[in-house]
Amino acid sequence: MDEPAGSHSQHIVVAEDSPTQAELLRQSLTEEGFEVTVAPDGAQALEAARRVRPALVVTDIVMPGMNGYELCRAMKADPDLGDVPVMIVTSLREVDDIIRALDCGADTLLRKPFDAATLVARFEFLLANRALRSAGTASPGVDIVLGGRRRTVMAGREQMLDLLFSSYQEAVQANEELRERQQEVQSLNLQLAARAAELEDANKQLQAFGHTVSHDLRSPLATIGGFSSMLMRKYAADLAPDVRRYLGAIGQETERMRRIVEDVLYLSSIDRARVTRTEIDLAQLARELAGTLAGAHAQRQVRFDCVERAPAFCDERLLRIALTNLLANAWKFTGKCSDAQVAFGVEQLDGEPVFWVADNGAGFDMSSAHRLFKPFERLHRADEFEGFGVGLATVQRIVTLHGGRIWAEAAPNRGARFRFSLGLAQGQQDHKEEKP
Repeated sequence: MDEPAGSHSQHIVVAEDSPTQAELLRQSLTEEGFEVTVAPDGAQALEAARRVRPALVVTDIVMPGMNGYELCRAMKADPDLGDVPVMIVTSLREVDDIIRALDCGADTLLRKPFDAATLVARFEFLLANRALRSAGTASPGVDIVLGGRRRTVMAGREQMLDLLFSSYQEAVQANEELRERQQEVQSLNLQLAARAAELEDANKQLQAFGHTVSHDLRSPLATIGGFSSMLMRKYAADLAPDVRRYLGAIGQETERMRRIVEDVLYLSSIDRARVTRTEIDLAQLARELAGTLAGAHAQRQVRFDCVERAPAFCDERLLRIALTNLLANAWKFTGKCSDAQVAFGVEQLDGEPVFWVADNGAGFDMSSAHRLFKPFERLHRADEFEGFGVGLATVQRIVTLHGGRIWAEAAPNRGARFRFSLGLAQGQQDHKEEKP
């Protein structure tokens, strides 16, 4: 006897040979309020159905011994179980599934994968329509409850079957295409993961190589520089002018190479740095660094403007390095300005603090901005401004280590402004949430 839809005190027999799937389904249906009996094959499910006479039997198709179709056929042939609805679970791969389901007398199909809520909704759909038809109300068409509403379908059986099979065929095709897309996505994800691992390994090897080479170059460079300097000191009076010039060039280029090696080692050490965040005032740090720069360039007058406070949750040691590079660049590139101005500030951008260093110096063409943060890339000639193009690369790596980003705005002879964020660490988020 049918029970009203929405009453979940019924018993459900589940025929599923996968212990994992069977247990998941049992737990889910139990949480929905059903009593559940699980059987590993059709024969045992049939025995369970005869014992408890369930409100519903849910069966997989492929099982050892009696399969799902055979179980359904046996139930429909049993006088005591013929009116128990049978739900066949299918992967929806073949149109023939629906023919076999009709042949064995199944009441409905349920496509894999599914959850307990979907199964319960389909069960209630079955009960609602059974109750509607058992009421015996006269109607020239077929009464059905769909989407919570009673509807009357006036189409003939052949028309309904044609529509049913054509819709099912389209669903099978769409399901197969979706499965193929999912397999393609999984394959691409595996390829991307493998490629990412290769790139990470290559990057580590490159860093190790750069560190090793730079470290090993120190000794021969020191030897070359030392001997050239010794020759200049001991034998300068005996050397021809062009020889002294050659030795001077050797000494200068050796020193230049030594500084490049030191910069490579420095960049390598930044890449391996560990970020330890604390809350600091970057404005106070900027004023301290600006004072040091002003003392080192006492012959120049540089106006420095700074916000009163700029709290940040960051690694103080690394941010000291980053701000030193940014402010030193600002000091350097305002070297030809009669009214040199440098400033440090902070602003809110999309709810995130963004810090900036600006100057009114040489600036640069924004068409070359993509080269700014590459190691040893320079936007100005060496005879205009000294340097090796490592400072901004260092700043970017520090900012990236914090989960932030850095970008610039500039124009030739109209100065530059470098903005950077420092990401939102978990500790910073917790700190914000604690504040009223």
